[in-house]
Amino acid sequence: MNRHAEGARVNISVMLLAAGRSTRLGALGLALPKPLVPICGYPAITFGLHAAARAGARRVVVNVFHRGDLVRAALGTGWRGAAGALAVEYAVERELLGTGGGVANAAALLGPGPVLVMNAKVVADLELGALVTAHDGGASATMLLRDDPDPRRWGAIGVDATGRVVSILDAVSPRPPEGPVTLRMFTGVQVLGPALRERLRPIFSDLIREAYIPALLEGETIRAVTLRGYFAEHSTPARYLAGNLALLREPDLLRDPPGPLAAVDPSARIAPGARLVGPVHVGAGVEIGPGAEVGPEVVLDAGAQVAPGTRLQRAVVWSGTVARGAIADAVATPAGIVLAGEDAS
Repeated sequence: MNRHAEGARVNISVMLLAAGRSTRLGALGLALPKPLVPICGYPAITFGLHAAARAGARRVVVNVFHRGDLVRAALGTGWRGAAGALAVEYAVERELLGTGGGVANAAALLGPGPVLVMNAKVVADLELGALVTAHDGGASATMLLRDDPDPRRWGAIGVDATGRVVSILDAVSPRPPEGPVTLRMFTGVQVLGPALRERLRPIFSDLIREAYIPALLEGETIRAVTLRGYFAEHSTPARYLAGNLALLREPDLLRDPPGPLAAVDPSARIAPGARLVGPVHVGAGVEIGPGAEVGPEVVLDAGAQVAPGTRLQRAVVWSGTVARGAIADAVATPAGIVLAGEDAS
């Protein structure tokens, strides 16, 4: 049973955006698309799938482009997790269509009604049923926002005291706000109503500029719900490593993750003389050689190997990788080590 059950159930179409090029991940994005990079042992897209299943969804549409073959191989036609099973269908993009074009391209699979859309790279403490409940027939869309010290850095969304969106970037609604306006950051999680979806075409376009801003300028109602809990997206090596380590330190940041975040799988083989310094995530089939020291703050993905005498701190080691020597503040992949420096973007 889930630790925190959601009262509302998702009974609308669900789409996970998984078609980006993953360019800001650098070498990591060349090896795997963002939806599949492991977060505490689980592909990033798993967190969105789990949240959808936990809310009662039974089917999702996933759009694919960059390394779409890997996404399809990982998920197949059905995904099953601790919260239930989901049928999975794919909207294949022959050329990258962006967020707006991607949703339009999937129209036949999504059907005519409202659609719950979220980025497959996002890991957050989501209650999707509550978001769907907050969206009603009078709104063109409902956006899940979050507080941020510098919302303008991400493209600020202005919300008035009633929860209505009154500004997006530099665009301002012709309807005056009620009460004070607060600037927040968009999480990429949203419910799109039919009228807003009709603005989209299956060509490269951005949801915000192609649909949200025109709707706002025409005075349509766009609602906002504020996410008060954990949120992370993993677009750069620094953010990717930080997201893994944050959940290792505080697994309770997610009320209902897809599985244990800081744990040692019973199938892992740990040689005598090896030392684990928590918090760590040690996946299934991991092999740790004698004299190795793993931790603190290390994720060993399923099937990873740690050579004798290796020292790991603040690191993620992907499946199929043999970690050797001293590795810190980095991601070890079969192709090599990627240092996770400061995130300047």
